[in-house]
Amino acid sequence: MTAVHFPSVAWFQQLADAMAAAPDRYRRLGPLDMTLVPRILFPDGHEELYVLPFRGYTCGPISQAERPEQVRAHHPVLIEGEWAAWREMVESILAHGRADLTHTLNYLTLPDWPLRIVPIDEAQGQLDADRFYRYQESLQAFFDEAAAVDTQLAA
Repeated sequence: MTAVHFPSVAWFQQLADAMAAAPDRYRRLGPLDMTLVPRILFPDGHEELYVLPFRGYTCGPISQAERPEQVRAHHPVLIEGEWAAWREMVESILAHGRADLTHTLNYLTLPDWPLRIVPIDEAQGQLDADRFYRYQESLQAFFDEAAAVDTQLAA
């Protein structure tokens, strides 16, 4: 099996495929109704945004955007942070089969650091951001699917 680069559309698609292959696990967690937009800020100043539309018990199609303003999606929520925080979370999942307690989405976003939740649609504002917390157990299960992905981390 060839390693999949993180971050990339292909990497997130592998997580979406794993989610689709485990419908019972996600049914127990409940349906999702939001679009998560991971924004990864790299040390060299560039950033990458991925659009992950969650509906019911599935995610997809995965895409990329240049800027948050370009995201036209159902209940979009931006989760942004420095590359180092994203890398540490993925490394934790790969090492332990799931994120350890200090690398869960909940832990990394509660103090608004090192990851932070930002609503994209100002009209919906906090209501969309609240969706992240409502669905965080399902979102964490989604990211924990990375444990089974042969991942190559960006330098």
